[in-house]
Amino acid sequence: MFELTLGNFGPIARMLQEHVSPYFVIFSILHKVSFGFAGIAVVSGVFMSETFKVTASDDAIILWNMEQRKRQHRSKMQDFMQYADHSGDGFITSGEWHKVLQNENARNWFAGQGLSIEDNQNLFHLLEQDGNGCLDAEELLKGVARLQGPARSLYVCVLQKELIRLQRTVNESLKMMQEVNVILAKQSTVEECLQKLATDQPLCTSQMAGHGRACSNLGA
Repeated sequence: MFELTLGNFGPIARMLQEHVSPYFVIFSILHKVSFGFAGIAVVSGVFMSETFKVTASDDAIILWNMEQRKRQHRSKMQDFMQYADHSGDGFITSGEWHKVLQNENARNWFAGQGLSIEDNQNLFHLLEQDGNGCLDAEELLKGVARLQGPARSLYVCVLQKELIRLQRTVNESLKMMQEVNVILAKQSTVEECLQKLATDQPLCTSQMAGHGRACSNLGA
């Protein structure tokens, strides 16, 4: 049975058919299909799957795969740098960038790297970091590595934290503006009062002078 299941089942099946009964050909075929192909294939698949899981969790293999991907990424970005740098000065200008990405093959190549390009201008500004208006090899390498693939949970959390901080700053600014408006309103009220007093002061002085003259006449 072991040889019929795992080994060369042909001679065993022929011997059973010739010396026992021709109907054993049906038994041999069913046994081989059910146990030989299906059962053994499932067991082999389980062992292979577990082997791959153990291999994928091995630290040395993980580090080797990461280094391999980094080398491949650097090589691809260097090839693109040579392809897009028409002037040969080691930089990709905005004009060279847009000219290259007008080619559908270049856009598909970036999509294959995990970076979908929908807006050339915004992507160029995201990759360009030092503000000189040009992309060098290091900016291209790090920028594409940072932007490729879906958004990571860490970056989403960082963005959420920055939004909360920005909202807090805006609220504090609004509160300060309200306080300034209150101070300005009080200052305006004080100025109006001073102007009113300055306007009423000559009238009061003339009235007091009139009363003084009347009292002098009465005394005389």
